[in-house]
Amino acid sequence: MTPRAETVTHLISMAFDPSLDRAMETALRHMIAWLGKRNGLSPEDDYSLCSLIADFRVTQTVNGSKGVHALLATAIVDPRP
Repeated sequence: MTPRAETVTHLISMAFDPSLDRAMETALRHMIAWLGKRNGLSPEDDYSLCSLIADFRVTQTVNGSKGVHALLATAIVDPRP
């Protein structure tokens, strides 16, 4: 599992790879797995959710390694009454 963080506003999964495409794919896959454990949705539902509302940000492109953060608003996955 790659690093991840949770703030008051977002769930954040991070991934690093020489390929920016692979880093993004890994960040997405880890977010999907995290959501599955956290909320019990199917991987297909979690993938659909990420397709609609996840934000991806490039965090580094130095030293031959690319980094990507996947951010998902906690208000969506943890709605409060």
